[in-house]
Amino acid sequence: MDRGLRNSHPRYRKLLPDDWVERLIVVMLFAVSTVGVFVLTGAFVPALAVGLLVGAVAIGVVEVL
Repeated sequence: MDRGLRNSHPRYRKLLPDDWVERLIVVMLFAVSTVGVFVLTGAFVPALAVGLLVGAVAIGVVEVL
């Protein structure tokens, strides 16, 4: 095996965070935003859409960190 390949980074990153704290952060942001929008508007589908959008952004932010 070439020594340069041993410490190289994988080409593709995983979709979800690896650490349980990172997953907890993403789940909590999704839940709080979904419940908050649902309480304010009373509509389930838009609340779920906003929650999914916030979850996707949180996954991206956690992966960058």
